[in-house]
Amino acid sequence: MGWGDLFGGRASEPVANAQDTVVATATRSVPLTGQDRWYVPVDGNRDRFVDPDGGMPLLHLIRYHSGGEHVLRLCEDATGLLMGPTDRRLAPAGIYVSNLRGESYHKTACRRGNFSPGTAVQLKREPNNSHDPFAVAITADADGAAVAAYVNKAKARTLAKLLDHGTDLAAVSLRGTSSNTACEQVSVLVTRADVMAHLLSPRPRHLPKPAHQR
Repeated sequence: MGWGDLFGGRASEPVANAQDTVVATATRSVPLTGQDRWYVPVDGNRDRFVDPDGGMPLLHLIRYHSGGEHVLRLCEDATGLLMGPTDRRLAPAGIYVSNLRGESYHKTACRRGNFSPGTAVQLKREPNNSHDPFAVAITADADGAAVAAYVNKAKARTLAKLLDHGTDLAAVSLRGTSSNTACEQVSVLVTRADVMAHLLSPRPRHLPKPAHQR
């Protein structure tokens, strides 16, 4: 059973009306500058990161320095351009990114757990959660670890269905802190376990350099 079999059709991707280096607005076109040029432009191709031969997504995770902290970012194999975490073209490739919610209510678990970028975390399905029957909690990757936060509701519904269908999912922190460090925000990426192994594998040297390193 594939991703599409579980969820049917998806919303279409907005189509850009300008060149890759221009953002169209209601009144004018604004040339992209600085970091904007590092990211994959909107192109209307919802399957851009899906291997047409049925293989792994055409992406890898790389280290990236952002706003004074180190995080993980997705990098396109063919171009070296980076992927924004909210890009809707990730879902057709079976990749889901979520800024977690509720860290302020679980400060002790957030502080004790290791949520540094690249660290595996655990998904905990909570079908009896009184606030949301599709709730998916996140804990550190340790026996008996307490709930540290929750996947946001929009992504939780999708992930809950996958978990309930027995899909072997894996999760990794994209943004967070190491153990015994105050942590105000955790972001995670969730996908099938085999896809995760691919995304975390070293990016082949023959591919174009990541855009921000050129």
